[in-house]
Amino acid sequence: MPHRDLHLDFNEAFAPQQSNGITEAELEAATPNFIQVHRALKAMHEVGQVQFLNLPFLEDVLESISSRAQDLRSSFDTMVVLGIGGSGLGAKAIEEAIFGPLSLSSTPLPTKRIFVLDTLDPDYLAGFFRDIDLERTVFNVVSKSGNTVETMAQFMYLYELLREKLGPERFRRHLIMTTDPQKGVLRQIAKQEGLESFDILPGVGGRFSVLSPVGLLPAAFLGISIHEMAEGAARLIKRCKGEDLWSNPAGMLAMVTYLLSQNHGRGQLVLFNYSERLNRTAEWFRQLWAESLGKKLDLEGKEVRAGITPIQASGPRDQHSQMQLYVEGPPDKMVMLWSQEKFEHDLKIPKLYPEIESLSYLGGKTFSEILYAEMIATEQALKESGVPNFKLQLYGADAYTLGQLFYLFEIATVYVGGLLGVNPYDQPGVELGKKYIYGKLGRQGSEEFGATLARKLKDKRYVV
Repeated sequence: MPHRDLHLDFNEAFAPQQSNGITEAELEAATPNFIQVHRALKAMHEVGQVQFLNLPFLEDVLESISSRAQDLRSSFDTMVVLGIGGSGLGAKAIEEAIFGPLSLSSTPLPTKRIFVLDTLDPDYLAGFFRDIDLERTVFNVVSKSGNTVETMAQFMYLYELLREKLGPERFRRHLIMTTDPQKGVLRQIAKQEGLESFDILPGVGGRFSVLSPVGLLPAAFLGISIHEMAEGAARLIKRCKGEDLWSNPAGMLAMVTYLLSQNHGRGQLVLFNYSERLNRTAEWFRQLWAESLGKKLDLEGKEVRAGITPIQASGPRDQHSQMQLYVEGPPDKMVMLWSQEKFEHDLKIPKLYPEIESLSYLGGKTFSEILYAEMIATEQALKESGVPNFKLQLYGADAYTLGQLFYLFEIATVYVGGLLGVNPYDQPGVELGKKYIYGKLGRQGSEEFGATLARKLKDKRYVV
């Protein structure tokens, strides 16, 4: 479906259109580095690594998820995902992209709904568990390791609540585990309790798992075509198979952001999104980019402090809150504008107040016209202020486009990690924080971290 392909317009990221942009000579000089990274990714995939690239082609998995989701839809009205970070952001992104914020769109409202619990706020959780209809709800516990503090705390509370309210036998049909196929605490519990489970491939990390059962089961439960999403992803993967940058959208995205950050001091990437449906997708991207690229050490163990900081902005809303900083603030930002071509419907403004000059020009315009004008105006203001920017042009916000979008960013992230010389698949900084959480909460083997925090909490020197 080439007419539904997403496209990237880099005109305002290159000189001479952009005074602070990349030169073609600069891109050409760095291209051998990209080719090396591209070939390394291809070689790793051929020997069974980077398994996220296989997900759109696992037809048996897609069929089993679709079939099981249909059964769940006949028994339950609601799915609650217990998952945080990559275990929950993808499900949120899919739901909002397809059905719109708060499920308000011209698309028929979904007969099913999902919630993602990625908080430990006790007031929120108390109200949620009080109001949810347990009889008509299935709970999907998502954690590859089963060690995620937030998810496992929620699960343990929920387990007792379900057993108390639904009975010691019946409650189990309301629980699903999505986790590693062989190891980890959740896998152990699933076997011990006889609970239904779905597998996350061992080689697929949480932030690359959106087209695994992590994202696909909630999507299929909502009635979304996960096959269309997989088709979109497969199409994007096909477009990225070659070494020619001008036919590889993920490659160009990676190279432009890499060169602007390394050679032009643009270490912050602003996502200026002009589609309300894609705000959650921007959140998903923010985690993927930040956790994959923000690294202290390179692949050789040398300290590099690498990373490109993602910043989320929503147009036109943040033209009135953040734009001033981007135009006149520190010259450390590049901007990616997200533009949606096709909306489900449009609204036309009536021709009122013709005698008022400051309002009459709006009469007869549609909201999509004004939204597009807002984006073009932002693009031009950034250009004149010397801020490199580029556009991501999307056909719509359907399942096929969403599959493309997920894989554009996943592949580009891996490319940028290779160009920076860091491992995009690990998260040692996150793991360090987890050790301190374990120490504070008294987990066996984490006493040293708990003692460090105890000393810190006694330090009151600079408290006002």
